[in-house]
Amino acid sequence: MDTKNFTPEKLETLYKEHLEADIITLIAERFDIESTEAMSLYYQTKLSKQISDGAYGIQYLNSTNLLEDLMQNEAEIFSAYQAR
Repeated sequence: MDTKNFTPEKLETLYKEHLEADIITLIAERFDIESTEAMSLYYQTKLSKQISDGAYGIQYLNSTNLLEDLMQNEAEIFSAYQAR
């Protein structure tokens, strides 16, 4: 991939998209659900808004750690699912 035409803003957006994709994949694996369902769950969370907004630099944290934090702080969203 040729990155010389990417602005810092474009790179930031790309990074956030990849982070969100990683988190959605982890949710799907953790709860043994389809990625579309995991995506629906993820976009109901406060975390998705924080990442989108770049709040507190949260978009630079590790996806696995963010999922663990999500499971603790927004557990009600996942209450209908049994983690593997």
